[in-house]
Amino acid sequence: MLFFGKNSGRKRTFLRKFIMIAPDQYPMGTPKILLNIDNIAIRSRNRLCFTGTSWQLFDDQQWALIGRTGSGKSILVKAICGKLPVVQGRIVNYFDGTPEGRPYTNCGEIVLVSAETQRDVLQRHALYHQARWQSTEGDDVPTLAEFLDGEQADDRLTYSINPPGWDAAAAAARREQAVDLLGIRHLLERKVTHLSNGEGRKALLARALTQSPKLLVLDDPFSGLDADSRKTLMDSLTAVLESRQQRLILVASREDEIPEGITHVLGIAGHKIAVQGEKSDVLVSDFARKIFKTLPEVEPAKLELSSAGWLEHDTLPPGTPLIEFRNASVSYKGVTVLHDITWTMRQGEHWAIRGPNGAGKSTLLSLILADNPQAYANDVTIFGRPRGTGESIWEIKQQIGWVSPEIHMYYSSQIDCRTVVCSGFHDSMGLYQNVTAEQSQTADRWMRVLGIDNLAEELFHDVSIGEQRLILLARALVKQPRLLILDEPCQGLDSYHRTRIIRVIDALCQQTPVSLLYVTHHRDELPEAITHVLQLEKGRIRVMENNAYRQSAIQ
Repeated sequence: MLFFGKNSGRKRTFLRKFIMIAPDQYPMGTPKILLNIDNIAIRSRNRLCFTGTSWQLFDDQQWALIGRTGSGKSILVKAICGKLPVVQGRIVNYFDGTPEGRPYTNCGEIVLVSAETQRDVLQRHALYHQARWQSTEGDDVPTLAEFLDGEQADDRLTYSINPPGWDAAAAAARREQAVDLLGIRHLLERKVTHLSNGEGRKALLARALTQSPKLLVLDDPFSGLDADSRKTLMDSLTAVLESRQQRLILVASREDEIPEGITHVLGIAGHKIAVQGEKSDVLVSDFARKIFKTLPEVEPAKLELSSAGWLEHDTLPPGTPLIEFRNASVSYKGVTVLHDITWTMRQGEHWAIRGPNGAGKSTLLSLILADNPQAYANDVTIFGRPRGTGESIWEIKQQIGWVSPEIHMYYSSQIDCRTVVCSGFHDSMGLYQNVTAEQSQTADRWMRVLGIDNLAEELFHDVSIGEQRLILLARALVKQPRLLILDEPCQGLDSYHRTRIIRVIDALCQQTPVSLLYVTHHRDELPEAITHVLQLEKGRIRVMENNAYRQSAIQ
């Protein structure tokens, strides 16, 4: 059940009824403290962050956290959620109403929804990336309905039969209404590993609402959602905030993703609190302007890119077919996710692939990337060779650079960022072969171009999700691919880094022979170089136009 357009009064009424299932009543009178951060230092791997930081959350406040990519926002919220150690000072909550509070939380009192929690769910059921596309894999993987049931949603141990305060009937009611609120009822029988990135994010949000925690922490919750889903989530968060029964901390990468009901904003810079105060004051400050408005002083001409030596193999003449689909279809256990796709992409063309969550975009890319075995059952030709005529997966991948929202989760926690970039030479999720001096220099050059050379020695999982996106883009570029596939490359990035990435992409398209496939849910993230648009809806092609119709096609 999605809510758009008119009848906003009825929509809000439903949402308020949904929220009113929450067990607590908003305390009356003087605001009471819910969370106290007192002179802390947080350990994140081999470094201390937020040393000497103090901050308080009161029960009449709703907070948003803002800051540049890599500023430390996610580190702070993970410490609040008990997922990173506090080695100095303490974090005390007052959820139980006692004056002394507690330095610990009970299960379900704080719930975090983030890219990392989504990664953890997928890693639990898919040991390698291609497992998502293997119809024979994961017979023990839960369906979305099973993932959302009471015991799974509460993350209880199997022997904890009746935890204190658990109301199974109320949780079941919240679950049903969360499913309708986020429009995912049609996905309930789908395996969680078969959900798209955006559908997976909705599943986590539904589970969080089912739990009705004391404090809900959402780290960039709009990432990966299509426009309608973002509006639905904004409406539901607005109702949560208006009900004044759910306390919320929201990490935002865009100003327009801060709900009206947010009362206060915390600005983070250099792993410290730089500014804090009421939303109306902070969002007009110089700090917020630099986060949301300032653009990089980097023009494509200054990126020092050159087509000389870009490809070791011969450059193809313009118009040569790179990808050809003829009536291609993909199904899983009777559910068809791609229907009769006929489409050709040619050398020199730059395509945007658009469509709502679950439209089939990721499945289409999996056929191109040689990850989906159903390509062999279809008429699919990649770089002039029909699938199934003796070409290896690695021969296909060698000509493709690729970035996706999921790829970062399959890297070891002990691998550094330069190694991740160098792994792009071998299309591996780790580095199992030695790199040459020339390859190492190429990796360093791309890290400088993207402004991340300072991260070379950092562990990949120690840097922010946004910085991981930049590392993976450098990984995709090191082998100078014929085809560059970028699936939500700006996800999790602030405006400065989004603009820089888009300018780099435009420079690549102008100055090299690379052809581009680009997926995004945000119109302002489309590079100017895009020449064609492929619009998918429910697994079917709805729009396929050249740049002359681009503006009407992407609306």
